[in-house]
Amino acid sequence: MKINLILLASGFSRRFNGNKLVTELNDKPLYMYIVDTVREIISHKHLSSTYINKIICVTQYEEIEDNLKDTNINVLINNNSDLGVSNSIKLGISYDMNADGYMFIVCDQPLIKKETLEKILETFGETNKGIVALGMRKQVESHDICNKDNLADKSYVIGNPVIFSKNYISELLSLKGDIGGKRILKKHIEDVELVYADNEIELMDIDTLDSYKEIKKVLETYEIYEN
Repeated sequence: MKINLILLASGFSRRFNGNKLVTELNDKPLYMYIVDTVREIISHKHLSSTYINKIICVTQYEEIEDNLKDTNINVLINNNSDLGVSNSIKLGISYDMNADGYMFIVCDQPLIKKETLEKILETFGETNKGIVALGMRKQVESHDICNKDNLADKSYVIGNPVIFSKNYISELLSLKGDIGGKRILKKHIEDVELVYADNEIELMDIDTLDSYKEIKKVLETYEIYEN
């Protein structure tokens, strides 16, 4: 099983009032939280040798490129970030189209645990589904009936990361503009396996200064995320 991990770090942070990816969050640039978590997975020799093929970071920022140049992460410069996230997806896939799966990880989601990423990888290797995504059960009233095998019942939040099997390469490469793989996931919901986050904070991302402050507070509160 060969899975390429594609780190998406090429956004414009339009709602953040600055480059959020290189903004310091508790004395570390935001994007480095995901980078460090992925490095931890690599250190797990059995998991790494069984599932991980290549690690690719797609970015438009020289600072990120320079910081990762002496690592085992392949950095691709996205000179057309204005074309939207679809261009980053295409670059990441095109770097190596011989993998069995492609795991897309956004670099503005710093609270994902190593164990969660490992579980997503392992689930993809074990399931017969072509898409594996991180998700969370919505809070529902006790009288509501939720079919756990029917993701179309809207009782779940489906987020990132997501792994797509190689069978979806052509659809991923046909994406345009600022539309990501979520459209494909929703189209093939019957082919999706969810891995459930232990805590909803793992799904939190940073888009605005308010969400930055919220996550900063979480990092200071939750012991499991301390360095």
